[in-house]
Amino acid sequence: MGRAFDARGTLMDTPRPVIRNWRDQDPANSHGAVGWKVMMQLGTNPGRTYEEAPLLGIHGITYRLLQPTKAEPPHSHPAKEHVYYIVSGTGAVQLGEERFPVKEGDAVYMPAQGVHSIINDSDDFLEHYVISAIPHWAEDHPDGDLNRGRTDPVIRNWRAGPPHMSHGAVGWSIMAEKAGFPNRTYQQAPLEGFHGFTMHMMPGGQEEGPHEHVGKEQVYVFTHGRGKMLLGDKTYDVREGDCAYIPQKTQHAFINDGDDWCQHLILSALV
Repeated sequence: MGRAFDARGTLMDTPRPVIRNWRDQDPANSHGAVGWKVMMQLGTNPGRTYEEAPLLGIHGITYRLLQPTKAEPPHSHPAKEHVYYIVSGTGAVQLGEERFPVKEGDAVYMPAQGVHSIINDSDDFLEHYVISAIPHWAEDHPDGDLNRGRTDPVIRNWRAGPPHMSHGAVGWSIMAEKAGFPNRTYQQAPLEGFHGFTMHMMPGGQEEGPHEHVGKEQVYVFTHGRGKMLLGDKTYDVREGDCAYIPQKTQHAFINDGDDWCQHLILSALV
């Protein structure tokens, strides 16, 4: 995946956590939307600092705003899958030859090689994250010339499944890895590159128990509220728009020290 360097260009022995807000960089055109690249994959973007490109298993995280009446040009990626998560607003997605409505809370899975586009047919901005991963087969089969099984796109809202307790928060599994969860339905587990994609909510005054994962990195994407993140032996403030990157074997915990609920996505990938 490449070597890790810090902001001064010093080679790092161990990947370290990063907290980065979409507001930390300048906007750019992103397939017709206004986009902010929050984080990228290590070694794939020469000239980027470690803070900009720390990811190993996840390929990229971009925050975007699509203005009313605008649409992405339909396009596809030969060896990269996407999940579009709708933070606010309504619109539509074109998936292949079909068009479907989308709303807040929807996650739209777009498999590698699938033609897709997002369309804002409303009067308000459509706020969404575009999250990408490289499928596990891409290194040996970059053209996708293998039997991948079912590869339909999926639209699934976090409200579609039952809640569960997750390290002190209320969690909903939105989508999971197809190979890693063979007992789940395809709608529940279509992913080929990501390991998991979940919604978490925590009431004020609660906190996760400190924990870590071996062989799995995570990114906490804060969509509503604020609180604190324990990362290693340090605690940091977090708020809406922050992405907190957590390398494998890094102790971490979210702390809601306010009075209101905090809502965040957790993205995970095997490394």
